[in-house]
Amino acid sequence: MTDKKFFLSKADENRPMLHYRDIIPDINEFVAQTGDSILLDLGEHAVGHFSFALDNAGDFIDAPVRLIIKFGEDMREIEDDFSLYKEGLSRTWLQEEILNIDYPQKTTMPRRYACRYIKITVEKTNKPIKLFDFCFCASTSADVSVLQPAKTKDALLNKIDIVATNTLKECMQTFFEDGPKRDRRLWTGDLRLEALTNYYTFKNLEITKRCLYLFAAGDCDKLGFLPSYIYETPYYFSGGAHIADYALLFVVSVCDYYEHTGDMDVVNVLLGICKAQLASFRAVLDENLIVTRQEGWFAFIDWCPGLEGLTALQGVYLYALERFSELLKAIGDEEYEKYLQHIADVRCACKKYLYDKNAKAFINKLDNGQLSVHSQVWMILGGVIGGEEAKKLLVSCLDNKNAKQPVTPYMRHYAAEAMFKLNMKNEAVQYLKTFWGGMLEHGADTFWEAYIPDDLDFSPYDDRMINSLCHAWSCTPSYFIRKYEL
Repeated sequence: MTDKKFFLSKADENRPMLHYRDIIPDINEFVAQTGDSILLDLGEHAVGHFSFALDNAGDFIDAPVRLIIKFGEDMREIEDDFSLYKEGLSRTWLQEEILNIDYPQKTTMPRRYACRYIKITVEKTNKPIKLFDFCFCASTSADVSVLQPAKTKDALLNKIDIVATNTLKECMQTFFEDGPKRDRRLWTGDLRLEALTNYYTFKNLEITKRCLYLFAAGDCDKLGFLPSYIYETPYYFSGGAHIADYALLFVVSVCDYYEHTGDMDVVNVLLGICKAQLASFRAVLDENLIVTRQEGWFAFIDWCPGLEGLTALQGVYLYALERFSELLKAIGDEEYEKYLQHIADVRCACKKYLYDKNAKAFINKLDNGQLSVHSQVWMILGGVIGGEEAKKLLVSCLDNKNAKQPVTPYMRHYAAEAMFKLNMKNEAVQYLKTFWGGMLEHGADTFWEAYIPDDLDFSPYDDRMINSLCHAWSCTPSYFIRKYEL
């Protein structure tokens, strides 16, 4: 297997160039005293650095001026009282700074922010001051000049497409970030969905190659799985989490890349890693070819509270196997037939051990008898069930209030993908409109990390304040709209 140094050098070769753009708020100058505040509206969601100037407004200031500067992806974030935040993820992700400025000067804030709104409060000044020359320097590696409008004639789908492409744009920095406000990491699950949408929008192939190489350079765990996330700043670090379904989706991402580019150079250096990921997963199947729980491991699937995900994980395995077998066939790999036979055997095992004939659904002891959309979707995508039988199963489960339902755009993507696989185009379009269109009704400039229509306070981290309102895995409506010409 090729070494880490090689993969990191290949990643550096494909480092994308950032494009910068200054956004100037409508307000030019603000004269203020202690307690005064101003709200700047950038008019759009942006990722970048904020600068402003401070000067005397009459007498010379004779003590430092203390400002509180708050950045919000929406107005709700601006209005939130961060002192009430319940510590789930670190509160340091909350976008609020206290600045002490000693003299009249131009200040460029060193940290990067993701926001539409900026609120500046003068906490203390001994003399009146004026704030002016406000500027937000936005950055992205997406070249917006190559983006063509979607061909859809549906007004709502067109609005969804615009917001979805903007979401992807904001997450395209020097690699595919999961969220530009919080985490700012490269996750395999997000990579797969960002890359899919990128092929149909900004068409930046270098950033996709870079991300694949960054993962290839990572350290595997004791089971042989690649890391699930990567840091690159201020130096390369492959994260400690090794999520089983994400390791499988790395394989799918390589298959996607070849499908859209035909680039054998990338496939040649990553093929062995893909085979190793599938072999590592096969090693945790029991004698009946069913996945077994492993100590200390984690399968993501979705942020759905209380979800049992092993049946879904088995489906992800089949999904990756099928995509990889298609790749092997396309490149003439002699092992193609061996993978096909294994796929057939695993599908038979799933129907035998994971399917409840009386309930006509994938409900089993493996998931403690739980009915979930997630299990049905991944069994469909894994090819265990299809046709009219699969359509009835999916529709009934989506309509069942007692079934576990997806809560993230990530899992919603795969539910929509299952619909398209089953030729349920009309149902898929309505699904996109209802879910992503629902976020538009709440004023979304970019699509969110998590969204439950009946619970806008839902958070995987116990407090909505920390949620990301621009999250990579929510960008895929543009992929569906453009691929299927909706």
